[in-house]
Amino acid sequence: AGDAIVLLASSGIHANGLSLARKLTERLAQGYLTPIDDSGTTFGDALLAPTVLYSPVTEALWQAGIAPHYSANITGHGWRKLLRHPKALTYRITQVPPVPKVLAFIAAQAGHDAQEAYSTFNMGAGFALFVAGGDAQRCVEVARAKGFDAWIAGRVEAGPKQLLIEPLGLRFGDDSLNLR
Repeated sequence: AGDAIVLLASSGIHANGLSLARKLTERLAQGYLTPIDDSGTTFGDALLAPTVLYSPVTEALWQAGIAPHYSANITGHGWRKLLRHPKALTYRITQVPPVPKVLAFIAAQAGHDAQEAYSTFNMGAGFALFVAGGDAQRCVEVARAKGFDAWIAGRVEAGPKQLLIEPLGLRFGDDSLNLR
């Protein structure tokens, strides 16, 4: 309790949701060639965006004297991954990242509401760092210096094991960790 939650931006779908993405191509008239926006980017091209690795940030944090108390990849099972630490704590998110176009497209095509989308995909946040509150801004600066968009997204509080994504009105409880 008392830690800040710093999120690092994702580069797209990463490894989560690819089975669903493949199934969606069967329903799309142009399959992988379906444009996802007005820029001409196709669904297939967007799915091929390389997954970024976050080790340069964690190494730079170590060199800067910032030791995260916990970290989590936000991959399969989406933001529920923030609940993986065994301790009963409340994770309160007050700022969410922009959602990559490919993830917004998949969620819309699959008919996912925000609850389902955030429990499945990274929705723009690929990695979470839980750091002392006093280290949060410096953590963001270190990440940005390494070329990663990052922001202080929320905080860890004493309380029941739950994730509250306040800007979207979403709640994931301890029971949502019964992953499929």
